Amino acid sequence: MDSNLVDRLRVAASLASSIAHYASSRGIDVAPIARACGLDPDEFGKLGVMISLDRLCRLLEALAMLANDPQFGLKAGLAFEKGASGPFGYALMHAPTLRDALVFMGRNLTKISQTSGCTLEIGPREARLEWTFSPLILKRDQYVDMSVVMALARFRGILGQDMDRARLELEREKPTNVYIYRESLCRNLVFGAPINALVFPSELLSRANANADARLFAIMSQQMDAVPVQRPQSEDLMTMVRLHIIDSIGTRPPSLSTTAASLGLSERTLQRRLSEAGTSLKDMIDEGRRELAQRLLSETSLSLSQIGFRLGFSAPSAFTRSATRWFGVSPSAFRQRGIAQNA
Repeated sequence: MDSNLVDRLRVAASLASSIAHYASSRGIDVAPIARACGLDPDEFGKLGVMISLDRLCRLLEALAMLANDPQFGLKAGLAFEKGASGPFGYALMHAPTLRDALVFMGRNLTKISQTSGCTLEIGPREARLEWTFSPLILKRDQYVDMSVVMALARFRGILGQDMDRARLELEREKPTNVYIYRESLCRNLVFGAPINALVFPSELLSRANANADARLFAIMSQQMDAVPVQRPQSEDLMTMVRLHIIDSIGTRPPSLSTTAASLGLSERTLQRRLSEAGTSLKDMIDEGRRELAQRLLSETSLSLSQIGFRLGFSAPSAFTRSATRWFGVSPSAFRQRGIAQNA
């Protein structure tokens, strides 16, 4: 997998600055570790700068290992100063109601951290915000822990003890120490979910925020409205097609029409350009899944069913058949072969 493809997924550098401050409080100098991860620590404090999301996730994983603390990301999020994420954070703090905060988050989450899916559905019984990340971002548990605890702190500021009526579903595997997660996030917590989701009873949406500042919320909202959605860019059409395919694989099956629309092309033009490149959308989807499967099997401990879901397969058996076709052995055997070679 081309590392440049992964690095096109971006996140606000201000988050890295706050991580560095927290690591410093733990006696860790982030600068050399950041450089080893391919990040420039001089960029961390610059407003409006975006850095590689994958490299930031890897930085957090490295810091967690160095600190020998599986909850490093969670604790880093708890230690963040209010407003650490700029206008986004300030707006959440000063939203007039829970509904305002939730709608704002659903509209702007992709602007501070590139997600491959972010949807908000408000029904008569519950409001459900769902989000996930590109399958290219393999090691993201620490980052998800950090970002979720920061967001929930804003919602807890509105709901108080009624935050226990919320439900949080996380893609990450169940951690060894569940207690700290229930205390820091919310009591009603599910791990190993197919997608990250935050769910509130609809009757809570009108809850007023005691710390609200409607004027400041409006100003911060206007600032975020002016921020463009961060989308990976490339002058190479095939690279953009690959990015769209990978971004869509786990949430919605890519089609010629959706791929063409995402690139601002007609279906006929896209079909012609693919033919000129000697490929087809079907072949590129299969190749994207193969490359991702290889990385997920080699670099993560995700179960085969979890990997199959991330790759958009409807059943584990479908993933097993495809993996056997790609690698000549079952996915379990492919993973074991990689472990043996690295032993």
